[in-house]
Amino acid sequence: MTAPITLRRLLAGIEPAPQYFDCGPQTTITALEVDSRRVEPGAAFLAVAGLTHDGHAFVDTARQRGASISIVQDDRVGPLPGATVRLADTARAMPLLAANAHGRPADALRLAGVTGTNGKTTTAHLLGTSLAGSGRLYARLGTTGNWLVDHEAGAALTTPFPLELQALLADARSRGATDAVMEVSSHALVQGRAQPLQFHAVGLTSFSQDHLDFHTDMDDYLAAKCRLASEHVRDDGLAVAAVDPAPEAARRFLDAATCSRRWRVSRGDDPTAEIRAEAITSTPSGMRATVHTPMGSVTLHSPLVGGFNLDNLMISLGLGLGLGLDLDAMANALRTTAGAPGRLERVTVAGVPGPTVLVDYAHTPDAVERAIEAVRPSCKGHLVVVLGCGGDRDPGKRPQMGRVASTGADRFWATSDNPRTEDPETIVDMMLAGVPSDRMGRTDRRTDRGRAIADAIARAHDDDVVLIAGKGHEDYQVLGTQTIHFDDREHARAALERRPGQPDPAAKS
Repeated sequence: MTAPITLRRLLAGIEPAPQYFDCGPQTTITALEVDSRRVEPGAAFLAVAGLTHDGHAFVDTARQRGASISIVQDDRVGPLPGATVRLADTARAMPLLAANAHGRPADALRLAGVTGTNGKTTTAHLLGTSLAGSGRLYARLGTTGNWLVDHEAGAALTTPFPLELQALLADARSRGATDAVMEVSSHALVQGRAQPLQFHAVGLTSFSQDHLDFHTDMDDYLAAKCRLASEHVRDDGLAVAAVDPAPEAARRFLDAATCSRRWRVSRGDDPTAEIRAEAITSTPSGMRATVHTPMGSVTLHSPLVGGFNLDNLMISLGLGLGLGLDLDAMANALRTTAGAPGRLERVTVAGVPGPTVLVDYAHTPDAVERAIEAVRPSCKGHLVVVLGCGGDRDPGKRPQMGRVASTGADRFWATSDNPRTEDPETIVDMMLAGVPSDRMGRTDRRTDRGRAIADAIARAHDDDVVLIAGKGHEDYQVLGTQTIHFDDREHARAALERRPGQPDPAAKS
């Protein structure tokens, strides 16, 4: 908020009607906060019951810090002293209150939202490149950071919680943004973080197993993704979905869409798709394809590799068309963009010819498989994969990760990711349980991730490819309850700098 607003404006659209005590619609506030520690004099404190803490326990603390209004849920607390607004459900009201508090900045922006198990970040970056190449000032909110017209800010979550989200959109709008592209996670959709946004274009990049520690099953997970299309797209908007990687998920996403335009995206499996690629050629340095769309055809060149990245490119074109961008301008902008950081990002050291080292965020079985498929054609020697699995997250995918990595690679190094509060050795055991017996001789166990990266690069030949998967752009590792600095790219660079020359050929198998 940049200026005081009235409670009437803050509470506009809230149903059922709020109850006022010792205040009224004309009462003004200077800010809205859900964290009592951030309250300053004149602010309204919104008490929300979360998963681990109930904000109603901190109403007194917020008052002591100068909150002029308490906004509480009627069935959570009894009578309170001082100015109070009582609502039926504060958690449900929070997204709308956040939007109202910041002047509903999204109403003045063209919005694109992208969801999917994998590909959200790359697609958002590609669309950002197209917006910039079209002369649009824009915001990009997502996993690797939040771009706000002229600078990048850090991001703690793929999709921010409502107060931060609306503040970011307001900031971008104040800097002149006309457009915004957001990654929208399944968690955010279930928790209502994207309310009350209505997007001009929404897209589904892919769908495969992930987050089953949060969702009850795969059907529940897909239903959450589909909420982007069923609840958050304008009537005159556009929905696009990649049909080749997950045809049933794409069908459900598009069927759920409430908008007038629903486009399928295909690189070959569906020749009737509204956006489709043909004459596809791929080399280690990139790809070329003719892409047909309802708005015309274009020859697309990109330094990205892999079929999944062609999906991401075409989804970004569809979203861009939904924002009113010119097809040729987008194709021209995409000719040189390398996508998002930590997505098949190459790590090099001057004077060190090899191996080729790539760092990627792939942290699901499907993503690891697709990353391996993408880099295999450019690998002249052996393909080496370094991979771990996160602790306190979906243990069911760990054997699958081990199977995919060991069968797709010539050498597999099973290691840690973010073990969190689980025993790293146990996590690796679960990964190795999925490794076929005939691949165990090509599998190494190094629970220490730094050592795994160092050993894999030290033993590789110049013509090998070392794919370090799982963490991508992340610059930290969570061990127990402690977070330490850890960047795969830094460890890979250090390992390359230590290479004395070609390793003993006998070390390869």
